[in-house]
Amino acid sequence: MNNNYIGENIKIYRERQNLTQQQLADKIGKTWEMISRYERGVSSPLNQLESLAKALNTTPSDLLNDITDGSIKMNFSRVPLFTTIPNNFVFNKSNTYLFYNAPDWVLSVDPEAFALDMVVIDGSKGIMYVSPNSEINLNDMVLIREDNGLKIESVKTFKGINILGKLLAQEMRY
Repeated sequence: MNNNYIGENIKIYRERQNLTQQQLADKIGKTWEMISRYERGVSSPLNQLESLAKALNTTPSDLLNDITDGSIKMNFSRVPLFTTIPNNFVFNKSNTYLFYNAPDWVLSVDPEAFALDMVVIDGSKGIMYVSPNSEINLNDMVLIREDNGLKIESVKTFKGINILGKLLAQEMRY
């Protein structure tokens, strides 16, 4: 049996839960190395399917679905994720090695959109999606570059020129 798609599903659901391989391993009593082997399709996760599904808040059938067979359409895309501010304040793929699963519509609005961990801005738990290329309207919220970091502000109240992009959406974590 080809376990590659099962491994990819494990990785997708793990990332949705914002878990590291070590955290998932701890939940099911395995090593992070074994989680890595499952995700890469090197080892079969079938004996651990129930515990993996429970730890990932999904069902075993979700982990078994072959997303490449055309029967299931994935509804998310990977966007660059920033957990720190790049030195040059340029938020593009070449300035990060992290990626986040965003809804497809985010990239349909702007193929250069990126995700930003909210802890970088105000210490809160969540992810924001930012479009550096979308047209900005008077009622929009924008990501602004400040000398000491980043800030979210309404275009109505902001008077400067350091707009890095339009805020598309936020995902809050609890």
